[in-house]
Amino acid sequence: MRFFSLRFLLLLVCVAVLAVMLLYYFTNITIPGQRSVLGIVQNVKDMASIEKENKVLKAKLEEQETLSVQQLELKRENKNLQAVVDKTKEVEQYNPLQASVMHREADPANWYETVIVDKGSNDDVQENMAVMTKDGLIGKITQVKPTFSEVKLLSSKDKRYRISAAIQGKKNVNGILNGFDPSNKYLMVRDILNKNLKKGEKVVTSGLGEILPPNLDIGTVVKVKPDPYGLTSIAYIKPTADFYDINQVIILRTGKKA
Repeated sequence: MRFFSLRFLLLLVCVAVLAVMLLYYFTNITIPGQRSVLGIVQNVKDMASIEKENKVLKAKLEEQETLSVQQLELKRENKNLQAVVDKTKEVEQYNPLQASVMHREADPANWYETVIVDKGSNDDVQENMAVMTKDGLIGKITQVKPTFSEVKLLSSKDKRYRISAAIQGKKNVNGILNGFDPSNKYLMVRDILNKNLKKGEKVVTSGLGEILPPNLDIGTVVKVKPDPYGLTSIAYIKPTADFYDINQVIILRTGKKA
């Protein structure tokens, strides 16, 4: 019974408020308490309007943030592409061909092994051609199909994968680039007879064996350690190219006519 009385009371209050609003809008009659009731109604309307405006503003801000991020990404991509174009001009003597990475193993264990690029034998690509980014050498072509090719990276764990390298100091010191330290992303040059290497010395391709062109940037020496037998040294190299983020590459089609 008490519950029904409460409901009846609430109903009366609602009817009273509705009556006041009707009187206000249709008769302009002034009644006691009218201003306070109408003020409450107006405040409710204002709050609803403010909430709607806030939602609109929030949506616009989110849209502007998205556009800003897209613009920054577009600028970064354009800057990178321009750098690739500039680098391509620097190596014109090797008949360069620009290519894009179309596939890479998602497995972290194989991330630093190979990439697949969108150029193949239809574009005069052949095995053992050097592949580089705007920053330096990343590997060479190991498999070729008509429309795509596989690039084995210098960071590969394959013990049979070797690149002739030269460390440029007072005298050039030759060695074999073979090995990758995943903990700090250093390449390794082995079989070095000279133990007087210095940190910061530049490492490039030697050109020995005439497989890869000479003087392609590989990296710089960061530390030198004796090999396990103490007969030669191992130089740890910080690569100039980023082996984690590879998108646009340049294939050096040495000896091929454009």
